[in-house]
Amino acid sequence: MSEDRVTIFAQTNYRNTKVKFGIKTDDRRRHMYFIGKTGMGKSTVLENMIIQDIQDGKGVCVVDPHGDLVEKVVNFIPSHRINDVVYFNPSDLAYPIGFNVLENVDPEQRHLVTSGLIGVFQKIWADSWGPRLEYVLHHAISALLEYPGSTLLGIMRILTDKGFRKRVVDKLTDPVVKAFWVEEYSKYPDRFQAEAIAPIQNKVGRFLSSALIRNILGQVKSSFSMREIMDNEKILLLNLSKGRVGEDNSALMGAM
Repeated sequence: MSEDRVTIFAQTNYRNTKVKFGIKTDDRRRHMYFIGKTGMGKSTVLENMIIQDIQDGKGVCVVDPHGDLVEKVVNFIPSHRINDVVYFNPSDLAYPIGFNVLENVDPEQRHLVTSGLIGVFQKIWADSWGPRLEYVLHHAISALLEYPGSTLLGIMRILTDKGFRKRVVDKLTDPVVKAFWVEEYSKYPDRFQAEAIAPIQNKVGRFLSSALIRNILGQVKSSFSMREIMDNEKILLLNLSKGRVGEDNSALMGAM
């Protein structure tokens, strides 16, 4: 993409002279923020810019919490770019796309994935978040990242299933994480253990118990690679319509 290329998104009508104008590529890389009242054209501006990028063969990612924008953009994808499209629609129960955030994470990146997921959950449930919930959840995610074939569904299993927990702990190489499960969690009195995991069951467990979410995050193998999409300038369209998947589910999937 040329630094001087201008993405057109509007047209002036000053003194009866119509002039198209837009924004340069270099300026776009400094980020943009569109604000305005309902019906003022924010989505239209984004739609025009997205369509131009797609038609120019550029990589695009659209995260749409309403669904309208993505559905409009789909109609403007050229036939020669159809194979570049990944259409992520959680409400499609017949053909769920797999997205496993714990899949094949490089050991050097595991702490980033853990803190990132903790941050996602904390942001959504900020009003009822607590230090003990975060502490236990942190060690659950850290342990699952070391266990082959793990998904987020393993969070509830490692907390409640002793057999599964033992299999995971036997694979751990991080001494701090292993010590938590062997020397601390396993020695919690039953009542204290129940109190410690109750907030996680209430929040994370409820999220993962949804069939819609479980069909996506519960697949061991992801259907697409974010790295491949970015490196090969493909088109990722995420239809996270709140009306179809629920507000919390939409927010969590978008944040991930």
